Amino acid sequence: MILKNIYISPELEDYGKEIVYPFKEQSRSICNFLERKIKDLKYSSKGFRTVCFVGKRHPSKYFFVNSSNVLNVDIYIDESRYKSTTIYCLNSYFIEIIKSGLDKCGDILPIAEITSALNEFENSGYVNEWVHKKRFFKNQNITCSLVCNHSIKDFRLSLKITRADDVIFNEVILITPPDELAYHYKFKDIIIDNDEVIVTTKLHSEPDNVLFRFKLKP
Repeated sequence: MILKNIYISPELEDYGKEIVYPFKEQSRSICNFLERKIKDLKYSSKGFRTVCFVGKRHPSKYFFVNSSNVLNVDIYIDESRYKSTTIYCLNSYFIEIIKSGLDKCGDILPIAEITSALNEFENSGYVNEWVHKKRFFKNQNITCSLVCNHSIKDFRLSLKITRADDVIFNEVILITPPDELAYHYKFKDIIIDNDEVIVTTKLHSEPDNVLFRFKLKP
């Protein structure tokens, strides 16, 4: 199996929903960054597609793969520390607890590559940004890009349209909570129709299949 997904998930029975739900949402930025890095690695794992670092008050020193092909690794989450840490400093804490989980895993995970990705994320100032789609339209002589920024606070999708060195348009066209479930279906492609730039979604019925339109000037 190929490793694809990484999660940090505090145990609901140990921490309660007032901790679990915001924690899981806030940690998606760093986990999404790691997932994008390991995608190119195509790491062949031993019976699991997902690794979940499970936060517990009394974590086990053992890990196991469940029937859903998820590698479960217990980690300790300090509730008081989490609550007292500002949102801008949480990524540093997330890195710390992920590394504590990696220390338990031996060679079952690509430790060096994940650690390198964590260092890259930290050195970038915790920026998780990528280009989802980039298209050049010859007839209009424009280049259109969809740029994703998944931060600890939210997800933002920007549309940038350039002609040669001139920026015609560059604005955020979508803001959602910082969770892939909230945004993954809301954008797909960039097309041109009658000199109108259209950002499509993954939905099929009108008008939900269009996220944004921008009319090009003659």
